[in-house]
Amino acid sequence: MNSNRATRRIFLKKSLHTGVGLVAGWQIASLPGIARAGDFTARVALTKGDDRADNVFRALQMFKKEIAAAIGSKRVVIKPNFVYYSTLLSCTHVACAEGVLEFLKSIGKRDVVMAESSATGSTMAGYDLNSYWSLASRYPVKLMDLNQEGFANARIWSTGSLSETVPPRTIRISKMYLNPNNFIISCAPLKTHNTAVVTLSLKNVAMSAPIIDVGSAWSQTGVRKDKAWMHGASGSAPGDYQVLNDNVYRMAKVYDVRPDLAVLDGYQGMQGDGPVSGTAVPAQKVALASLDWLAADRVALELMGPNNYRMLNTMPYPACLNYCWQAGLGEWDLAKIEVLGEPVAPNIYNYTTHPALASQLGLRQTPRE
Repeated sequence: MNSNRATRRIFLKKSLHTGVGLVAGWQIASLPGIARAGDFTARVALTKGDDRADNVFRALQMFKKEIAAAIGSKRVVIKPNFVYYSTLLSCTHVACAEGVLEFLKSIGKRDVVMAESSATGSTMAGYDLNSYWSLASRYPVKLMDLNQEGFANARIWSTGSLSETVPPRTIRISKMYLNPNNFIISCAPLKTHNTAVVTLSLKNVAMSAPIIDVGSAWSQTGVRKDKAWMHGASGSAPGDYQVLNDNVYRMAKVYDVRPDLAVLDGYQGMQGDGPVSGTAVPAQKVALASLDWLAADRVALELMGPNNYRMLNTMPYPACLNYCWQAGLGEWDLAKIEVLGEPVAPNIYNYTTHPALASQLGLRQTPRE
């Protein structure tokens, strides 16, 4: 018997008997300072332990009723993060995905797919490299490519210049994200990033929306560069720092391509030259979950330390997350975020920033759509 799964089954058995009484054992904190319960506008669960899957499972359990109600009869789409040709550190660990699936099983949810669109190489090979196929034999989940359900057209910016008054480029984005009957769970590791400061729950979803043609991994002629164009006119990373942040925000605001539920795995994140070639931080052994994805990303950013959260001329970075807050897509203000479970301060590790951080600052203080 798998001891990790047994631990989660024991938790489930206890929860059936104690119900909401379990909440009494959780620590509750606000950041920063002291806030009254009525001041909170978002809640984020933060758990810590030696079992990565169980950390995720316990974080989701704190919102069990709310998540079950939010899903309702919708199909659940779990979006992991693969950059599969590189080290496994850059990818969503299979144990994190297992924790999500175990939770969904605990609430009786069986209409579940795992969907990714790997930036390089085959998504299906990414499942293989990251040992995901075993999940399909143990849980009611289908492993899919985000490009499998067709596409719709979207308009994006190609430069950061304000002289562009109309988004000038049309790309194709996955219909899976545009289907209102899908409930999107972003399931991502904590990583530094070469263009958007960090990769967290929003970027994991927004940057996977553009369609990738079959054959692009093998440099076949005639393939389109929809995903690459998100980086701007150059069509390659890092591209235009402003336009990448604008386009991630545009996906969220204009096309509603954003998570319904954020799950962030901070068991061991990546620092430095992320999102592909960075190095491992000392294991923090934490996980976060929230129905407010922006609040989850903000708390995760705090856990990554002050190096990666920057204030310049009253503009907080990462810019794309701040733009989303200005548009009312979620909570950013730590004083209004209630953290359930572990306290944040003792679990902060100051991630080394990406070497190009200085180039990622100095962007516009307000978003454009």
